[in-house]
Amino acid sequence: MIDSAVKIGLGALIAGLSALALAKAQHRNLLDKVRSEREFQLLAEVAEKVERFTHSALKYWALAADWHRALRKDPKAAKPEALRVAQEELFDRFNDVTAAEATLLLIGQENAQAQLRTYGEYVAGYRKNAANLADPMAEETISDYRTYFLRARASLFRELHAIYRGLGP
Repeated sequence: MIDSAVKIGLGALIAGLSALALAKAQHRNLLDKVRSEREFQLLAEVAEKVERFTHSALKYWALAADWHRALRKDPKAAKPEALRVAQEELFDRFNDVTAAEATLLLIGQENAQAQLRTYGEYVAGYRKNAANLADPMAEETISDYRTYFLRARASLFRELHAIYRGLGP
């Protein structure tokens, strides 16, 4: 009788420990899945913010480029209203960049945040150069800025893609 009780008790203990270990593993897997889904959602939000910023930057680039072409022909060419509006929109989009940087830092993606910071600083540099009326930008300079905008965007998205690929199982 004691022999049967020990066998039953030992079996129950083994079954209980196995159930506990399995429940812990399932809970850990569920938490990992939820974390991966949340990080993906945050990365998607960052990508959307970067795209809105890029759209505004390229619109500003095009309008400022046209204005600088006009300034090279006529140094007294008036600043177009559309350029002023685009400049305000771009200024507002820098909030998106700052929020996206904070999100990347929150999830521990310092390399992506640094790339985004560099991209934003380059756009800000273009805005500063575009505001210089005394020395209209040359066509090559204008073209170089656009090329860099697109390269910086592509590089950032490659980094975001690598982060995405590293999420989950």
